[in-house]
Amino acid sequence: MCATALLITTLVVPPARAQAPLVVGAVRDQRGVPVAGAAVVGRRGNQAPLRTTTDGLGTFALAASGVISVLVTCRYCGPAVVSVHAGEPVVVIVERYEALTSDAPSSSDLENLPYAHVESALALRPFTLLEQSVDAYPGSRLSDRGLAPSGSLLVDDGAPNYDVVNGSSPYELVPAQYERTAALGDASDAYLYGDQAAGGTVTASPFGGDSNWQVATLGSDAIARAQIGSDNLGAVLGSFTNDEEARQRTDLSANFSLGADQSLAVAAGSEQGRTFTSGTSQYAGSFSFADATYADPQLANLYVSAVLDRGNYVLGTGQNTSTSVWSDSGLNIGIRSLGAVSAFADLGVRASTGFYDQQTPYYYYSPLPRVGADLTQTRANAGVNASGRDYDITAAVGTFWVDYAGGTTGVSAPAKAALALPSVQAQLFPNQRWSIDLQDSDSFTLPTFVDQYEYSGPIVNAVEYDRNALLAEALSYTDQARLRVSLEQATQRVAGASSGTITSAGISAIWQIAPSIALHAWTMHVTDTVPAYALTTAYDGSMAPTVNAFWLTYDAPGGLRLDAIYRRDLLDGAPFYHVDGDLSGPIANRLRWYAGVEDRTRRTFLDVGLRFGGH
Repeated sequence: MCATALLITTLVVPPARAQAPLVVGAVRDQRGVPVAGAAVVGRRGNQAPLRTTTDGLGTFALAASGVISVLVTCRYCGPAVVSVHAGEPVVVIVERYEALTSDAPSSSDLENLPYAHVESALALRPFTLLEQSVDAYPGSRLSDRGLAPSGSLLVDDGAPNYDVVNGSSPYELVPAQYERTAALGDASDAYLYGDQAAGGTVTASPFGGDSNWQVATLGSDAIARAQIGSDNLGAVLGSFTNDEEARQRTDLSANFSLGADQSLAVAAGSEQGRTFTSGTSQYAGSFSFADATYADPQLANLYVSAVLDRGNYVLGTGQNTSTSVWSDSGLNIGIRSLGAVSAFADLGVRASTGFYDQQTPYYYYSPLPRVGADLTQTRANAGVNASGRDYDITAAVGTFWVDYAGGTTGVSAPAKAALALPSVQAQLFPNQRWSIDLQDSDSFTLPTFVDQYEYSGPIVNAVEYDRNALLAEALSYTDQARLRVSLEQATQRVAGASSGTITSAGISAIWQIAPSIALHAWTMHVTDTVPAYALTTAYDGSMAPTVNAFWLTYDAPGGLRLDAIYRRDLLDGAPFYHVDGDLSGPIANRLRWYAGVEDRTRRTFLDVGLRFGGH
């Protein structure tokens, strides 16, 4: 009731001297989220009905007299009819079938799923390959449609987390239940990022858009998370420990209004972690970052962003120890136009420095050399987007200039390369039930500092990178209410330092059995003939892995939440079958009890505790 009263007070009141009566209102779903694009029909007895749609804030207006009720319908929603009373705004609450609105786990899902590692939760997204490992580093890797065994690029709270020394985007330092939002983008967006985006891009953030979230859980794991502040100024602290590992992290976020629609967003964070026991080694590492973004919507949607970060780790046991340290600085500038046909352009530069030392026992004939190097990547991309009722098409090209410097002997061995990445993405909607997604794009994978310099000595080697050409298609059908079925097929041809082909084919279905009950099911088969590049670890492509998931959810708003999950991932290249689940329920206000069980690397972890959401 409080939320409804607040909503009513924030709606626009009709002008006292309006020439015609004005019916204003807003449409929200059962969680209070605005519903944009909903069809609103104003009924006027025997007169012709009035029609409009809600805007981005979920509001609408009908300029006419005699409106007695409004009918609201929207995609993946149940219809709702509300009576109209003269002089009062209309509040319409629709039952939205949330499972159909997105492929990726929602913020509510991330809060409740039993997975200690965010990549395990993200792998419930259809056509996502999760390759886990019992080794401490680099740990788990995610890949869009299995297109890159080396994994996807992780952009966490605005900072790309990428170990340029050994070529990995590690999740090893993120505490359990820490991220509030996370999504995996298509590999066809590689022209925006460059190196390491051939397997897609994971964007994650520890901050929710409208609430704080506190966690206190004990059992096989000890998990604690606290978020304080507001949407404009906030902090998150998290800790995760068990008998195998420990992780801690702190994030700060601030948003400032500079007037005239200009804004400045600032974020900073630091995380640390240790692995006590693993398959072959122990691990200790840290990662810290700071970034800022300035935006001016009135000046061609200009944005300017900058990022600084530093990471390190020590891996090994006894005398077999390796140390890696890297740091990055980046600057990006871009503009966007508005309209049904819009254009965009971006300029960016990223400078990376790294050091790698693999210590070996004294009885080795020739200890491996130390590697120190720099890498500068300069990017310029431009493109156009055209969208309408029946289509959404983006065509772009990214141009990259790559400049290596460094080596193992104290003498720099520079190497340069330049390349362009074209990309075309088209979503076509022949009607309201069918959609077709077509992708034709390129990406590339650069050699790591270890690959480029460890065995080169004073010799200047060319930059032997992999060039990846992607062709992909997806066909989807929905009844616009409770069912969505998708078929996908993708082929990525790799040439350069390695050569081969990765193919992917899969089918997924989402069925909203009832407003509170949903079933997700998908399966995907991947064939990879590309040999592992240099020191890069990957799943065994000769096994042609099949991965899948069956995920049943019961989620009554304000009531019980149940997740039952069966999945088949990869563990060190071999199939890994496991069943996981969770159950939670209300205690008082926003306080909830929670219990979850997860099979992680063939060990069962059971956790119980309390969770509290809201300001």
